[in-house]
Formats: sequence, structure tokens, C-alpha cells
Amino acid sequence: MNTQHAFVVAMSVVAISLMVEMHLGMAVDCDSSKFEPCIQYFGDGASLPTPDAPCCENIQGQPGCYCEYIKDPKICKYVASPRAKELGTACRVETPDPSSCPGFIGCP
Repeated sequence: MNTQHAFVVAMSVVAISLMVEMHLGMAVDCDSSKFEPCIQYFGDGASLPTPDAPCCENIQGQPGCYCEYIKDPKICKYVASPRAKELGTACRVETPDPSSCPGFIGCP
């Protein structure tokens, strides 16, 4: 019985390890350059454009990347702005408050 129990435990460990590897393999690669088509949405002026399809498609394809985008000094000021929340709403993407991103203390 001890041999069977050890075998079951070993197989369980192998199965869990494989599931973790599969999950990590499916993780989204947060590429901040994918945010660049959205920068036009942050232009100055009273009449700002609505986000276009390439912008929304790019950020929709990278769910959960907001806190990674905010680390890029080239786009931080856009991602950390109040307008980013509006962009998220328009593109149906969650944009958390910048202060909820680990380690965020402001843009350079």
C-alpha cells in the first residue's frame, strides 16, 4: 500500500507541474509598443479622437498588462493619466488605478 500511495503522490506532483508549465506558457507577453497606436487618443485639444480599432485590438490582446505598460518611461505619462481610464472603457479593457500597480511611484 505504501508503494501505491507513493506512486499516486508522485503522479500528482507531475500532473501539477505540467499544469503550471502549461499556464505559464499561455501567459501574455506584455509588449508596451502595442500601446503606441493609442497615444493619439491622448492628444491636446477639446475634441480628442476616439480610439481606433488597432489601438483597442492591441490592448485587448494583452489583458492584464496595464501595470507592465506603466513601467515603460516612453508611455508612462499616457498610461498613468486620467484619460487612460476613458480609453479602457472605450476599448472594454480594465485599467486599474496606477497606485494599485506594484512599485509605481510616478512617471519619470
